[in-house]
Amino acid sequence: MGHILKRLALVLVPVYVWLAFFIAFEPNNYFGLKAQSDSSQPVARVRAYQQAPGRSLIIGDSRLAHFDMELVEKTSGRAWQNLAFGGASLRESIDLANFVLDSGHEVEEILFELSFYTVNAGYDTDRFSALEQTLANPLAYCLNLEYNVNALTMFMNWVRNTPDTIESGDWGPADYLDDAGNTLPLHRRLYEYPALIDARCRNWTVNSEQLARLEQLARRCKAEGVALTIVLPPMAENVRTEVCERYGIDDAMQNTVLPLLQSWQADTGLTLLDYEWSGSCITDDDTQFFDGFHLDERYGLPDWTRELFADVNAPDAGA
Repeated sequence: MGHILKRLALVLVPVYVWLAFFIAFEPNNYFGLKAQSDSSQPVARVRAYQQAPGRSLIIGDSRLAHFDMELVEKTSGRAWQNLAFGGASLRESIDLANFVLDSGHEVEEILFELSFYTVNAGYDTDRFSALEQTLANPLAYCLNLEYNVNALTMFMNWVRNTPDTIESGDWGPADYLDDAGNTLPLHRRLYEYPALIDARCRNWTVNSEQLARLEQLARRCKAEGVALTIVLPPMAENVRTEVCERYGIDDAMQNTVLPLLQSWQADTGLTLLDYEWSGSCITDDDTQFFDGFHLDERYGLPDWTRELFADVNAPDAGA
């Protein structure tokens, strides 16, 4: 028997090596063995909450996922925990909000993102149940191909000493030329962005089912004493003119969705901060936007961060 166990141990050596490698380089700090994780993947954000739950929470998609959290704390006067992740649909953000409210941990306030893009019935991804299974099953996490690829990428970046990149650009002359060499009015990432989201938006309709769930969330927050702020982040002007006006989204948002949110505000006491349709401190799209949705992390996002969290603190915020 002892001989068999020794041979089995030798056979399992590659497994031990792989597991040690995976735990060392997986970017989501799933096992809580690192000081923190810079990953904005949903598993990283929710796992961080499970390991050290905060009371002031940010929930949304990639437009809220990359705040400088030191600046957020400095501006607001308190620590926030960022649970926003790239590609989050309205359904998934509501699922996440209910998840933290069901967790048994104290929640004092939630900053919740909404936009014309997430309220679209044509964008209704549903990944949260699978995420919950991953969070509850470490083996499933370790065997997931995507996370193994992420670990390998982190290892290669470490070997090459590749610095972390941010969504920011000091745009030069080449950034204002199309493939034919013609001059563009905006830097190319911003200029091309409306076409990237056009297919998703051309058949845009309001996701009434998820809006109803959002109203339920607002009423739940009121009942449980959680301050809810719904924020509509700014978008670039060319997205508004080339996408929203083209497909009638602007009319639907301003004449249907926003009045609905305002009626909830009166009933539930939520705060509504609209930078999507009412304007913001972002006035130079070519400099302050990295693309049509995402603010430049050096030249735009810090400005809006200060505006947003100062408004969150304002006594008459959203009035």
